[in-house]
Amino acid sequence: MKRFLFFGFLKLLGVFFLYMPHFLRFNLALCMASLLCFLDKKRKFDLLANLDFAYNNSLSQEQKQEILETNYLNLVYNTISFFMLGVCNKKHILKMAEIDKPEIINNLLHKGESIILVTAHFGNWEYTTPAFTCYFNHPITAIARMTPYPLINEYLLKVRSQFNISIFDKNGAAKHLIQALKKDKVIGIVTDQNTAENEGELVNFFGKKVRHTPIASILARKFDAKIVCSFASYSKDYKKILIKILPPIEYQKSENIKADIYNLTQIQSDILEQFIRENPKEWLWFHKKFKNQYEEIYRRSDE
Repeated sequence: MKRFLFFGFLKLLGVFFLYMPHFLRFNLALCMASLLCFLDKKRKFDLLANLDFAYNNSLSQEQKQEILETNYLNLVYNTISFFMLGVCNKKHILKMAEIDKPEIINNLLHKGESIILVTAHFGNWEYTTPAFTCYFNHPITAIARMTPYPLINEYLLKVRSQFNISIFDKNGAAKHLIQALKKDKVIGIVTDQNTAENEGELVNFFGKKVRHTPIASILARKFDAKIVCSFASYSKDYKKILIKILPPIEYQKSENIKADIYNLTQIQSDILEQFIRENPKEWLWFHKKFKNQYEEIYRRSDE
């Protein structure tokens, strides 16, 4: 009964938001984002710490405030969009998402290439994989960090599976990714979060040393897969999700496995940095991206 009521409530929210006029939905998100921005002191502190550290205190207060407000708005609108995802169909997805350079993926699929779709917490990242499966009519296997709540995890998996997306927890994910590369040829990985000391490759990012997950690099080298970076951002009016697909990363495999993995991972970090610098508002600055090497920047004076 608890599961039935919980799922029913989430579906009801999804229908409510899906059929709400866009101007109402957007303004509701604006109000909720403003309230969160006012109340959420911890997350706000982390965001500003990241901005000051990444940009060496060169951003103006106006620039930081704009990034802050957009981050909260995207966070709220992404949540609303996920409720909508639970009740929408392929037609809704294709109407909402616009894919730039789809021929890149079509050409790779036509050649039978294995694809590692690398994305980040940029804009509405949740719609990257369903937009992919709906547009290209091809399944994808992705990795996600599960929540501590089994019912929420079950709902997340249920929503994504209806769009031909297989989701596995990041713990022990390697075997599932390998199986998917061999079978369906396409996997998706979000690679922009900080990692543990023993899990991440130490690369340059905004002129700082950060840990970046090397899983895409390892799999690409081992299975001759193509790494394709993709980023989703909102249109100015938030009516569309604009998904940009980049050409596959070109690299020369050498006899030095360690160097190859490092170089591939650094290229991914460089691409991410470039996209953030071009549109810093769209990246989710709440993550403690620099924590592994610079934990002190997240310490508040009242701690």
